[in-house]
Amino acid sequence: MKTTYLVWKDPSCNGINPDWLEITGQEYYSLVNSPGSKGRHFIKLESSHESDGRIVIEATPAEYVKWRKEKDHSDYIRESNEEIGYITISYHAIETEDCCHGEELLTDPESGFEDSCIDGILLKSLSLAKKTLSSAELRLVDMIYRDGISLSEVGGLLGMSKQAVFKRVSKILKKLKDHIG
Repeated sequence: MKTTYLVWKDPSCNGINPDWLEITGQEYYSLVNSPGSKGRHFIKLESSHESDGRIVIEATPAEYVKWRKEKDHSDYIRESNEEIGYITISYHAIETEDCCHGEELLTDPESGFEDSCIDGILLKSLSLAKKTLSSAELRLVDMIYRDGISLSEVGGLLGMSKQAVFKRVSKILKKLKDHIG
């Protein structure tokens, strides 16, 4: 596996708009073991694809501390899982035929995006289906479902039995369902 070593051409730039210099593994080894490298920090980045190799890149002390903390945490989780027989798999390492990575296939249950899309489609379909109802049918549905009036009360207002209201509402709902599909 190929490793690419990137260092700052000017070590005193402290990571501010650095010019990068690619060096060999031997040059990197000499650099980190030299007295002049004191205070220089390097981050080792592993690729999710073995063919890409790895990159060792110079970083600021703050970047190094952040990377080290994340790496130590990741190592702890991996080792803890191995002790109990779990294997950690990166979703990013999973790639489909159309170059889609695993995390792109996951849904966010908190977002509700799919639900809101479906609700929007259903509301539009219902709105179109309601246009097929007569004004009397629409008034009956509104009394029960929008105004919350019971079947018995609707029957009393319209001079019908509760069963007759139920049959009529069932027929209207079937009509709406058939129209929506």
